[in-house]
Amino acid sequence: MPHVPPLAPESSPPNAFTCTVLLIEDDPKELAFWSNALKQCSSHYSVLEATTGQEGLELLRHHEVDCTVLDLDLSSSSGFQFLLDLVPNRYRAENAVIILTRLQNPTLEKMSLENGAQAYLIKQCSSADTLDKAIQKAVNAVASALGKKPKRCA
Repeated sequence: MPHVPPLAPESSPPNAFTCTVLLIEDDPKELAFWSNALKQCSSHYSVLEATTGQEGLELLRHHEVDCTVLDLDLSSSSGFQFLLDLVPNRYRAENAVIILTRLQNPTLEKMSLENGAQAYLIKQCSSADTLDKAIQKAVNAVASALGKKPKRCA
């Protein structure tokens, strides 16, 4: 009987469970804080950083992004307009979007959620853990709505 070497254990591709998050924030300190907080929260996060909506659009053109975390109060453009551009069909979101803003405004919150954002978080009331859970929920909700297998981001 010929000798058959044992099969090598199956291994996952290096980034099988990487969740790519695009963080759009115009304040460099806030951008660094939330980016580092997400990376420390889970090694499964790959964080792309943009300081303007235009930079965000460029990154979206060149990278597969699982979730966009967007500040509404951008100095160079409207974060709300960016949301509308990113989610043209609010009834069938194809992109997971989390609003992370300092603006405690119930009307903005309602409008954001009605126009495709999966969550509206207030920076001063949120933690990395809160953002992490919101990202996971948003990514899974969009995948489920599109009939795709949910992605593990934790």
